[in-house]
Amino acid sequence: MARLQEQGSGPFRGFWLSTVGSGRPTETGTIHEPTGLDLAVKLHYIKAVYIYSAETARDLTVMQVKGTFFTVFDQISWISGRLRRRESGRPFIKCNDCGTRVVESQCDLTVDEWLSEPDRSVDDSLVYHQPVGPELAYSPLIYFQMTRFKCGGLAVGFSWAHIIGDPQSLSHFFNLWTRGLSGEEVYFPKTSDSQRGFQNPSSTGKEPVSIKQVDPVGDLWIAPNNIKMTTYSFNVTVKNINTNFPANGDEFEILSGVIWKCIAKARGDSVPVTITIIRSDPNGLKPRAVRNSQVISSVHVDFSVAEARLEEIVKSIGEATDERSEIDESGERDDGVLDFILYGAKLTFVDLSEVDFYEAKIKETSPVSVYCNVQGIGDEGVVVVLPAADREERVVTVTLLEDEMEKVKWELRKCGLITLVSLIDQLCYDGEFV
Repeated sequence: MARLQEQGSGPFRGFWLSTVGSGRPTETGTIHEPTGLDLAVKLHYIKAVYIYSAETARDLTVMQVKGTFFTVFDQISWISGRLRRRESGRPFIKCNDCGTRVVESQCDLTVDEWLSEPDRSVDDSLVYHQPVGPELAYSPLIYFQMTRFKCGGLAVGFSWAHIIGDPQSLSHFFNLWTRGLSGEEVYFPKTSDSQRGFQNPSSTGKEPVSIKQVDPVGDLWIAPNNIKMTTYSFNVTVKNINTNFPANGDEFEILSGVIWKCIAKARGDSVPVTITIIRSDPNGLKPRAVRNSQVISSVHVDFSVAEARLEEIVKSIGEATDERSEIDESGERDDGVLDFILYGAKLTFVDLSEVDFYEAKIKETSPVSVYCNVQGIGDEGVVVVLPAADREERVVTVTLLEDEMEKVKWELRKCGLITLVSLIDQLCYDGEFV
């Protein structure tokens, strides 16, 4: 039975929590074993928000939402289980159908009013998040929040434990849910342990530089960071990227090169410099699965990024070194009990521009906006590149130390990545122009 939570702040109110799981019980004793790569990212969480118009979602009921979850969890029941530890301390998932937590809330704004904020990082407030722990046996791996807007529109927010899968997995899971909602048969083929692996050259035996081991956190899975971080989001057109920043690389590589150079200028970085690049696996997995399949690579340069030509920076990004095997080995070390951070251990660029977020259609209609970011970011910062509702645009979300964000935004404006129109829109929203 749902229970009333404390009132929300700002335009939000009426938080109710309930639980939904599989429609049929999983066989007793079934477990799911995380890989070393899964364990290496266990202190991170993915936050995603899908916003639908009133015309699309007004008639969608809570019972319809929950009923469809039963169908999807029947196919992927292990993600509704709970974590346990072996005697050695290694975590595993007990497939006991304990379910995901569903949160219902209301917003006193319309969808149009909510989307009038140019900086979409505000969507983070549409995600109900709790970390795993300190009691593993009682911690859901997924939180799902439904926020009903005054106009009848709907925001669907996820907090998704990274140990179960990457952003592509979250997108695939929700796409299955929308298909089930439309009456399609939901089918999720089972994958073997070998299929959960990845195609990658043999390990070099070197320590991966893209992750950092941290002090043990015990059973409360929160990435340690006592420094204040802040997030800023803006849109950029593909035309702006290709016209104003000519370089021999794809859009993500060029965009990452421009932003890396701006951050280097703001920080006054010295050499050498190492960053992390995270992208979808070009080999993919047929059939699709819920897992951590992203390619995690490192880029090391011995030149000053702040003073280098963009072409030189983009070339180095294109030559990134795949570190998945090394990360997987690190995650397995000491039987999987060590704790690491990936996002923000080094300055991290995440390419989600090809993830099919906008295929999550209700009544054959895509969401009007999608937001995605990572929880548990280290102090080197993260840049996430997302698709926008307009296919000719990209959404860039930057999370950095609070005291360096304004310097970076200034460099982004100087180079022309943040346009004058974007700046005026933000200032108007903030009340600086009237």
